[in-house]
Amino acid sequence: MTRSLFVLIFALASAALSGCGAEERAQTPAAGATEPTVVDDYLETWFRTFPTRATAAGRHEYDGELEDLGPEARLAWIDYNRQTLERVESALADDELDFDLRLDLELLRRQVERQMMDYELLEAPRRNPLYWTGILGNATVFLLVRDDLPLAERLGRAAERAALIPRLAAQAEEALAGSAALMAREHCELAARQAGGTADFYREGFAVAAGENEELRQAMIDGGIAAAEALEALALFLGELCEQAAGSPRLEGRYDHRFRVVTGIEDPVASVLDRAEAALAGKRREVAEYGRGIWEEVLPGEAAPADDVELVRRLFERIGEDGAASIEEYVVDFKTLIDESVRFVRDNDLVTLPEPLTLITDRSPAYFVGASVGGVYPAGPYAPKDAKTLLFVPTPPASAPAEAKRAFFRDFNHHFNVMIVPHEIIPGHYLQLKYAAAHPRKVRAIFGDGVYIEGWGTFCERLMLDQGWGTPLARVAHLKKQLENIARTIVDIRVHTAGMTRDEVLAFVQDEALQDAQFAGNMWRRAITSSPQLTSYYLGYAEVQGLFDDVREARGEAFVLKDFMDGMMEMGPVPVRYYRERMLGGSAGS
Repeated sequence: MTRSLFVLIFALASAALSGCGAEERAQTPAAGATEPTVVDDYLETWFRTFPTRATAAGRHEYDGELEDLGPEARLAWIDYNRQTLERVESALADDELDFDLRLDLELLRRQVERQMMDYELLEAPRRNPLYWTGILGNATVFLLVRDDLPLAERLGRAAERAALIPRLAAQAEEALAGSAALMAREHCELAARQAGGTADFYREGFAVAAGENEELRQAMIDGGIAAAEALEALALFLGELCEQAAGSPRLEGRYDHRFRVVTGIEDPVASVLDRAEAALAGKRREVAEYGRGIWEEVLPGEAAPADDVELVRRLFERIGEDGAASIEEYVVDFKTLIDESVRFVRDNDLVTLPEPLTLITDRSPAYFVGASVGGVYPAGPYAPKDAKTLLFVPTPPASAPAEAKRAFFRDFNHHFNVMIVPHEIIPGHYLQLKYAAAHPRKVRAIFGDGVYIEGWGTFCERLMLDQGWGTPLARVAHLKKQLENIARTIVDIRVHTAGMTRDEVLAFVQDEALQDAQFAGNMWRRAITSSPQLTSYYLGYAEVQGLFDDVREARGEAFVLKDFMDGMMEMGPVPVRYYRERMLGGSAGS
């Protein structure tokens, strides 16, 4: 899910131990259980612990529940993860361990390490209000948009879950009270706006989903009003905390550890930064060289600037000139491009497409008042094979000022859409998610490797263009996005390790990466709220493209593109080094 506006939307992770006592939930299995059970046990505990995650994955036994994040439950979750880490390390010490199980355990180890960092080292529930507003904002979305259960059943469960939001909001206030000195003002302000927007949705839009079913509508009205009142109170509480917030949004000395845990990349952060800075300069030269080659075709009669930066800016301005004139035109353009991309992939036999495709593309439902829901809602790994993946095309609100709409259509123009469809849909994220959901090793779909995932999507942009998809201006849009991706890595590292300020980020992104102001502001927000996810685009593309180049060279005339593409789906979203080992031999490392 862009990640621009096209983000893969999942309910955010949290620590909840609901139903029976927290200590009972967090117990490890009995001694003597076989080692594969550690993966199965963690997944089952994860879904019991995080009901919203279970719903997103296609598990419905916890649909009427909501995360319970009291202090005892959070401590029990930390303890459970600590015990799980010990079991995983013990299992991985076995040199004779089955390859697939080793891979599952390594993904699980990274997941557990992330949990330990978030809950124990970073103390997210006490120090970051976005931890809470993320869960609250996504609590019922999957129940509303999915159709893998009858409508009345789904909405009834959504009403039950909404009625539990006051409890969770109260737990948020309890956890955050007295923590202003540790809290970043930037996080607090964003969270206050999120809580307010979610309150608007529950007050004005939630019950609209019930349509003409009066009994169900009333249950949703009751649950929605209770949720809205609690969220409005939380927004007010957060607004007051913002005035006292004195913490920093930067990870500083903790960044190196978080970078390794999240990305799985062992290279020193300083060397990653050096490579990215060199790559940015190289990519700017590539854009200018390509731009001069197509100038007369795309800007006939206009003299090409002598200065490379001026030339690149003019090219980027040119692609923005071909934006939609209305929301309706924009949605039609996007849906048409998806259909065309499917035909292109089939006609060129680029990759095996799973059948049925079950992709539904549309605008976000009108009842999502005050909520941002544009993005991909994939069918989960536990959903039926024919479960639909929903793509809600992000659009500006109908109430947005005319200039805001024009700015949106300039940034998300036709050529951007041509480039981004292969990234987000086919053969990018949608295809990869579809195969991952069908993979028998469910842990890989639930805790997939983010570097592989974003690397695959970005690789697919370039591959489709190289195969003849799109016009030269679509390639310009791709090169613009690659500049953005490299800048994301530089910004993420500099913000957290070198104290880069917001103003410095805005200046760097616009002056050095040649991006628009909207992208620059978005990059700052994402750097301080989801680090180091921003680095996965550049790092992942380098790994996947590098593997593609090496496999093509090694196989020579025997290289078949479809074999490579299908081969990249076989193990699911796992670190690229394992695909390198499978395709080229050698050790993938640990």
